[in-house]
Order: sequence, then C-alpha cells, then structure tokens
Amino acid sequence: MRSYIYKALASACIFAAVACEDNLITESQQDKELKAAVEQYVPNVIYNIYGKLADSSEELYKQISALKASDSFTQAQIDLICQTFLEARKWWEQSEAFLSGAATNYGIDPHIDSWPLDKDKLAKSLANAETIADLDKEGAGAVDEIGAASLGFHGIEFIFFRNGKNRSIEALNGIEDDASFAGRNISGKSEIIFATAVAEDLRNYCFELQAAWDPDCPEERVALVEDQLELNTIMDSGLTYGENLLMTGNAGSTYRNLQESVSSILVAGCSNIANEVANTKIGTAHYVSSSEYNPDYIESPYSKKSYEDFKDNILSIQYSLYGAQGAESAGSASIMAFLKKNGWTKASNLETALSSAINALDVAMAKGAFVDNPTSEEAEQCIVTINALDALLNEAAEWISKL
Repeated sequence: MRSYIYKALASACIFAAVACEDNLITESQQDKELKAAVEQYVPNVIYNIYGKLADSSEELYKQISALKASDSFTQAQIDLICQTFLEARKWWEQSEAFLSGAATNYGIDPHIDSWPLDKDKLAKSLANAETIADLDKEGAGAVDEIGAASLGFHGIEFIFFRNGKNRSIEALNGIEDDASFAGRNISGKSEIIFATAVAEDLRNYCFELQAAWDPDCPEERVALVEDQLELNTIMDSGLTYGENLLMTGNAGSTYRNLQESVSSILVAGCSNIANEVANTKIGTAHYVSSSEYNPDYIESPYSKKSYEDFKDNILSIQYSLYGAQGAESAGSASIMAFLKKNGWTKASNLETALSSAINALDVAMAKGAFVDNPTSEEAEQCIVTINALDALLNEAAEWISKL
C-alpha cells in the first residue's frame, strides 16, 4: 500500500528535526491540540466517509449491472437499487464539507454531481442506436458520448425515480414517457444500459476520491484507478491529500502551519458548502419568479430528496467540527473542542447555529419536498439559519488564523 510514502517522509522529518534540535521552537499547547484535532478529523471523517461512498457506489454498480443482465427483473431489484442509490447519495452529500481537495482539483465534483440533468440531450443520445450499442459494450468507457450534463448521480436518479417514488417494473419494461422523450420510442432497456454505464463511471470516480485521500485505500481500487483508468490520486509531493493535511508544517505539505490547515477546513470546506446550500441549492430556486421556475434545476428533483441532501451537507459540517462521522457532540480532540477550550467567545453560538440550521431543515422536510414548494417560508428559514452558520464558521477560521 502507498502508506510507505507517508512513513518515509515522516521519518525524514523526524531525522531533520533531531539533527537541528538546538534550533527547534517548543511546540505550543495550542499547536498540539490543533494537531490532535486534525489527526482525529482526517481518518474519522474523511477516510470514513469516502470509504463508505466507495463501498456503496460499488454495490450500486453491481446491482444495476445485475438488472441489465437479467432477462426478467423484479420490482424488488429496482427497490434495492433505489435504496442503495440513496445510501451512496447520503455519503456523497456528507462529504461536501471537504470538496476543496481532490473532488475539486480533479474535477470529480462536477463530473458526478452536476445538475440540472440535460434531459433533451439525454433523449437524443438514448435514441441513437449506435450510442446505446457502445454503452452496452464499453460501459463507462463510452459515457463521453452522452455528455457530462447527463452523468453521475442525477442521471441515475432520473432512471430509477420519478415524482418522489421508485420507478415501477412496468415503467422500466415499457417506453419512456417523460415529455423530453416524446416521440423517440426509447425503451426502459436502453435506459438501464445507460444507467449501468453511468453507475460504473460513478464508482470509478468514487474510488478515485478514496484513493486520493486515504493511503490505505484497498490496493485493487488503487490499481483500477491508477493503472487501468490512469486517473490522478497523488499530489505533486507524492502524498495523498490525507497525508498532506496530516503532515501540516512538515516538508512536502502544502500547509505551512496548523492554523492555516484548520482555517482551510473551516473556510474552503465547511463555509463553502454552507454558502452553496443556502444561496445556490436553496436560494436560486427560492428567489426565482414563478414564471422562471424550472423544477429540473433543483438538485434531486426526481427522488424529491433535496432537503435530505441539504441536511447531509450540514451534517458534513457537524462531523468536521466534532471530529467523527456520525458525531452528535464534540469529541475531546476536535475543532469544536479546541474553540471552546481556548476561549473563542462565540463557540457556543456556533453550536447553536449548527443546531438551528439542522432543525430548520427538519421542519422544512416535514412540510414536504423542496421541489414542490421552493418559495415556502420554511425554505426561507433554512436560508437564514444556514447563512448565520456560515458567518460564524468564517469568524472561527479568522480567530484560529490569528493564534
């Protein structure tokens, strides 16, 4: 496994430190606590979530492939695919507080999570017998014929969900009846061929994310990504993104000090997704006039899981602050614990803002799907509370950067 790279560089740093021990400045207690927070965050949030995303996307591809290979599939198979899709989707959304690394630098985020889905272009592609034949034979190797606006989660979502429900076996055994497909006589079989290729492509890029961060990513996944697909996983320094963050302040890392790396977690990661949820994912549809409203623009409109997506995005912030995926309170070695212990006066305000944002999304979710009523008062409250959270995240980062 590639963990030897990290160990070799770490050993080199230790040797260099010992060699010039007389010139070293004693590590401050604050630096020790920030280092502990980063060492908690990287494996327990990032490696954990990207590992689960890779696992679930692999399972999704297997299930859709089995559907494609079946001469007589069942509703149970379709329902299981829908369940696995939503599981993979959850892990992806919970990863969006750390998009600033490989997901952005390698173009993975726009490749697997762009919306709105270009249904008109998709209809033309699926009506092309040559394209379907290529997708059937080459799988992910032929997805470029479809175009980026039809790939990723939302391309698969369109095939297996409609109007907030799982597609029926009758629909996938019949002819596509969406208005964009009218008159093209596109069969459910062609749609399943398309979905299989896209699911394979999605799996490949989820593997790339795991490999790009975690030096202990399973070797077979690394081999697929690096050797067969020739995708990027290693930074110019020879480190994974996880090693780069863990080695903050050492030779090879792009981060000069721990204040810089933790501030980046808060701003480039957490604040970035808070702003996107409030002002793009919700705000763009919420503030548009009824004459301009296009439900296809909204993220996850076919499964009607938009609010669930948004909540998972905010949970990704919570887990980043608390130091572990699934954490409901701050771990002893976490960014939030550091803020409290070291006297940032707004630490409790940040926790309250986090709870308020999640509560607002829960209330909105209970009222109905976002796609059905994007201009609701509940959606407005989500925007307000998430923007308040965003402001405090930036204040926390600024405070840490000045330590």
